[in-house]
Amino acid sequence: MTTPAIEVERLAKTYRIYGPPWHRVLEKMPWIKRPLHRAVHALADITFAVDAGQCTGVIGRNGAGKSTLLKILTGTTFPTAGRYAVRGHVSALLELGAGFHQDFTGRENIYMNAAMMGFSRKEARSRFQQILDFSELHDFIDAPVRTYSSGMVARLGFSVAVATDPDVLIIDEILGVGDLSFQRKCVDKIWDYKARGKTMFFCSHSLYDVRQICEQAIWLREGRVHMMADAVMVTNEYATWESHLRDKPDQSGYEKLPAAGQFDPHNPPDDDQHPRIVGAQIVDPATGQPRHHFAPGETVAIRVHVRNSRKPEKLAMAIGAMRSEGTLCFAHSTQFDGVRLEGPEFVVTLTLGNLCLLSGEFNLPVWLFDERGVHRFHERPVDQKLVVQNRTKDLGLFLQNHQWQVDRVPGSVFR
Repeated sequence: MTTPAIEVERLAKTYRIYGPPWHRVLEKMPWIKRPLHRAVHALADITFAVDAGQCTGVIGRNGAGKSTLLKILTGTTFPTAGRYAVRGHVSALLELGAGFHQDFTGRENIYMNAAMMGFSRKEARSRFQQILDFSELHDFIDAPVRTYSSGMVARLGFSVAVATDPDVLIIDEILGVGDLSFQRKCVDKIWDYKARGKTMFFCSHSLYDVRQICEQAIWLREGRVHMMADAVMVTNEYATWESHLRDKPDQSGYEKLPAAGQFDPHNPPDDDQHPRIVGAQIVDPATGQPRHHFAPGETVAIRVHVRNSRKPEKLAMAIGAMRSEGTLCFAHSTQFDGVRLEGPEFVVTLTLGNLCLLSGEFNLPVWLFDERGVHRFHERPVDQKLVVQNRTKDLGLFLQNHQWQVDRVPGSVFR
């Protein structure tokens, strides 16, 4: 039996909230018989284990205890009760750039952070060029960090953190940092760790990212482990619970994906550096001509024109149907269906046979990913809305295949 990389047993963390600051001192006086603070239980009786080489996601609402758990595992705060062990060299991607001195230059901050991580001056020098090249801050490395934009600080923070090549990587909401190119480098780095069998502990509000990256997931609720199981199972249960909580249809599917990069996702820059969706329209599958009015049971085709980057990427695409209030009716992905998208330029056609949707107008969003379905290059809606006109008396969102059966009950008292 192998030893877990992360082991947590009956972990608890309680914060004391005081009113006036002097209550902290007054509470220590021997004549004060009652507490002057309010106890807030951030974590209670947390127990789990993460095997070496496994990627585990952590989900939950704000205030569920996710950040507190990550801070304990990285040693930046201490538990009130219980025990934990993180085995191997650990690197954390929490608040990027939080440890930087604003008046120091980028170069000075790299060496300072290396020293805080336990590296010698010689080791720091050997890694400096790697950090600089990854951050792409060559022209600004000798400028004070206070003159950096938030994106530049994030670049430097991520580059310093991943340069350590840890055994255990603890991540908190960092896949959206920087511009599109740097986001891709971050995703590739995370995937590289995964491919090399590194242990990862990944906290995110993006259920899609947790499903794609993690094998298992932990759902924290009010400071306790509400569920720990396969990542798909946990995220589905969480999405259902959150949907009921806000008394609205579930909106936790593809429509929750953040926009790709720090530009308008519907109007990407006109260059050949990144793959992009050139056009998307609904057509009649028989004639290939644009058409967007259909009846239930008919066949619909969605045609998407994609132009790849200068160095063609292997891509994946997802197409969904969404009602105006945000209900995601379905979403199909080439990655899940084993369809490969390669080449400098191509047209993808999704054919929906025997349309099951009933009356309504539906937006058809299209997303373009890397081949792993993690990094979002571009997203945009199909040019037209899909208009479904039902000519029967059936009610609801879609028409489910069904059959009726009636059995007589022998000896019934009713005649």
